[in-house]
Amino acid sequence: MKRFLAVFTAVLLTSLVATNAAHAIVTFNQGFEVDTSDTFGFNSTVSRVASGTGGIASKTGSFHGTIGDPLTAPGTGAFTRFDGYRDTWTGTYFASIDVYLDTTWALGSGFDYSVASNGSDGLHQRDFIFHVARDTSTGSLLVGGSNNSNFATRQDLDTLSNFFIVPSSGWYTFQHRFYNNGGQLAVDLNLIDGSNTTVFTETRTTALDQIPADVGGNRYGWFTFVNLEGDLNVDNWTLELTNDELPTGAV
Repeated sequence: MKRFLAVFTAVLLTSLVATNAAHAIVTFNQGFEVDTSDTFGFNSTVSRVASGTGGIASKTGSFHGTIGDPLTAPGTGAFTRFDGYRDTWTGTYFASIDVYLDTTWALGSGFDYSVASNGSDGLHQRDFIFHVARDTSTGSLLVGGSNNSNFATRQDLDTLSNFFIVPSSGWYTFQHRFYNNGGQLAVDLNLIDGSNTTVFTETRTTALDQIPADVGGNRYGWFTFVNLEGDLNVDNWTLELTNDELPTGAV
């Protein structure tokens, strides 16, 4: 019996240590309930509006954000540095934002949204970009992913090997998951629908992004452009870190 208790206790302690080692910390959370702090509009506006404005209920809470006015110049969308750039890799992290997608947007409308990795040298390492476009050839609202933006609505997403057709209007979560894949940075661009189901994933990785020699932590979140007739509705812009690669007991 004592031997059983000793083994059980050892297993329990091991489990607790493992759980603690992967503890998740939300370091940035802008839900627009109070203000629009730490978000910026380049030749645009980032505004806070009440739930129900324009017939759209906030994803959560009583307020959400809008990225305003038709934007055509490169680099004119909303931008955040989250809670600051990081040049040290500490483990898996997640960046996410909720965006209201409307399948009735005008043909040719769309936006690109990027979250970038910082380098271990403190400089920009690489962008990981969602593309959203109301396709002129198919009439569908499409989502794809890549590492580059040309600051214009892509009309070739339907020719990619991996893309998603948005079936209905509503709130969708755009999540970036940054993780160590055998010593190399990999990023999952996950699109999650209103029922919390992941409906699309694009995984991006390259041998040029080695951990920890080349890759640090997070850099920015950036709508590289927005091309809509009205405002883009957003909510719950967050950054969540884990310490799943730190030594046991480190914070």
